Amino acid sequence: MKKLLAVLLALAMVLSLAACGSKSEDKADGGSDAGTESTETNYADYSIAVVLAGSISDNGWNAAGYNACKAIADKYGCQLAYTENAATSDVEEYLRGYADQGFKMIVAHGSQYIDYVHNVAPSYPDSKFVISYADEDCSQSPNVACVGNVDGGFLTGYIAGTFTTANKVAFLGGEENPSISAIVDRFEAGAKYANPDCEVITGYIGTLTDADKAKEVAKNVIGQGVDVISASANAAGLGVIQAAQEAGILDIGFNSDQYDNAPDTVVVSVLRNFSLMFENVFLEIANGTFEATVYKYGIGTGNIISDWHGWDEKYPDQCKAVEEFVAGCADGSIVYE
Repeated sequence: MKKLLAVLLALAMVLSLAACGSKSEDKADGGSDAGTESTETNYADYSIAVVLAGSISDNGWNAAGYNACKAIADKYGCQLAYTENAATSDVEEYLRGYADQGFKMIVAHGSQYIDYVHNVAPSYPDSKFVISYADEDCSQSPNVACVGNVDGGFLTGYIAGTFTTANKVAFLGGEENPSISAIVDRFEAGAKYANPDCEVITGYIGTLTDADKAKEVAKNVIGQGVDVISASANAAGLGVIQAAQEAGILDIGFNSDQYDNAPDTVVVSVLRNFSLMFENVFLEIANGTFEATVYKYGIGTGNIISDWHGWDEKYPDQCKAVEEFVAGCADGSIVYE
């Protein structure tokens, strides 16, 4: 809480020196007489804040969300503030604090924050709230939007089904919540789309932070003959990678590029391209075209895969198949369900 108050105090001093951000209306005739106010949007006026359930260094969900917001702030020269490891009981306080300070874009990074956002948003019409991840329209307020419907579970399953030689793959979610369940529930469809003979195991670890517990759960799953595994479990997901490494099987990283955690195990990572998603919403806010809706993304737009880090030399056919699938989804030549 001390960290939050310090950040907000500093920002209050900064904001007191500058006018609140507002977008000038373009003139209908497009004219620009000398001495008139510029109609060019000053993106630096559109400050960003993000509330995160975990650490910005978890090399997963929270790191991806923070890094995306930081990239936008760096690109457009605007203020950025964040709260990491936010306790659920404090979320509304953080959201109100940022709105009181005049932040224009406030990101609640997790579907578990939906109700808290809608408790706060109506009181702050000048701030726009963005919830990630959401796969259904939960925009109950005119200043709330969601980003989601990025079919990362299907893509991860497709990759697993392509690489398996044992015809047995697995995906583990950290906790059963809408953000993660949407991934877990789509993994099997992706695996079988690539490999109809593939047997699929999915389940939940029961934690987003305990890597040791995740490792034990993963070891039990791997013991059933799985040769490709993946997980969406924030910091706990590192335990799944460790179990795969010790068992000598392949792992597919998720959310962030997790290759450096186990270069001999992580064949590729499916990335949540929050930089793209958040930047699109940021520009909508700054340009006055924001909508209280779900900003939807699919494979080829909201999803990208990491660098192969040399694995494409070891598995050229499999890597080519994955790249062609992603490209087909992007250009519309591949339509899947």
